[in-house]
Amino acid sequence: MNGYIPWYRFKKRNKRRSRLDMFIYWTLVPWGLMIPLKLIYRHRMIRRDHLPKTGGALVVCNHQTMFDGMIGGIMLNERGGRPFARKTLKSDSRLLGWFISKYETIFVDLEDPGPSSLKEAVKELRDEGIVMLFPEGTRCTKGPVQPLQPGVWLLIRRGGAPIVPMAVDGVLDVMPPEGGLKFKGRVAVMMAEPIPSEQLIEMGRDKALAHLRLVMDDLRMELRRDLRSRSNGRWPSKGTGDQSLRELEEGSVSTPASNGD
Repeated sequence: MNGYIPWYRFKKRNKRRSRLDMFIYWTLVPWGLMIPLKLIYRHRMIRRDHLPKTGGALVVCNHQTMFDGMIGGIMLNERGGRPFARKTLKSDSRLLGWFISKYETIFVDLEDPGPSSLKEAVKELRDEGIVMLFPEGTRCTKGPVQPLQPGVWLLIRRGGAPIVPMAVDGVLDVMPPEGGLKFKGRVAVMMAEPIPSEQLIEMGRDKALAHLRLVMDDLRMELRRDLRSRSNGRWPSKGTGDQSLRELEEGSVSTPASNGD
């Protein structure tokens, strides 16, 4: 999977979307966003070459803030992936609703999910497209990756596409739970090697989702160590995010230190 598809090979990147759409929304917009992200937050994209160059793939990412969709989506600009998003985003802001619709977002009603959105995602995967979702189902601002929602299993079982775990970290410093965008911190996103859907199906639902959750949290912790190393221990801020899922499962979680200790 080494190397990248040239940006101008629009139909090779995504055979279904128009060349104009790929140029504007999956080339110019990501390039424009990467410049301030790099300058302000030292944004890094790690192991991006794990995204398959052909065929479908289900990208699953941890979810901490509204910032995740942007930096996670930039990782997929080579293929022009379709994200999942809550339906109410369209009503939160008409401008935001219009913008994310340009990415052929699959909207989900969190109060009444229904099968239609999952069917649309399954079809996209079978048509060799890229689908990205946050399988925890809600934002997690404390501790490790939360249990994955059962709907993910349906996409694994019926989509027939490899699953690409991905993780973001550092975003809680940029967009903390108390609100407001902060112009400080470090952010990064990392991918793991694709997992064949057949491998997860053989495990059965519960073991497969637990395994996927563990892989995502391992990625998150690896990112956290990398960010700390590159910022001399300053970022990300210390707290409950320093607790790994492996530590919790082993029952050996230590009390997190506060910033400045």
